[in-house]
Amino acid sequence: MIVCSCTVITDRDVETALVEILNAPNAPIPTPGVVFRHLAKRMNCCSCAPVAVETIYNKVDELEKKGLISPTLSATTRNKLLTFKTKRERLTPGANADQPARQSKEIVRKSA
Repeated sequence: MIVCSCTVITDRDVETALVEILNAPNAPIPTPGVVFRHLAKRMNCCSCAPVAVETIYNKVDELEKKGLISPTLSATTRNKLLTFKTKRERLTPGANADQPARQSKEIVRKSA
């Protein structure tokens, strides 16, 4: 599956990067930025960010089940990624039908 069409990153690329990143000493939380930098790529339009976060989250879970990363590290990473996902959902226009997109954009501007 293509995760980023601008830079042609697939879910397999993300999986390979995650194994390398998460098995390194002092592994960082694998955000899309960390994964893209590891792959020597840059986000262009950033429309892939939500897909990248979801792919990273799913791949961390799969890698733990396969025994390719530590369950402890996986739990920590999953908790951090869920926090990011929750924040993203609160700031995504249209995620809350009661809140107009304009108000969501104002929230994003204020938090930046």
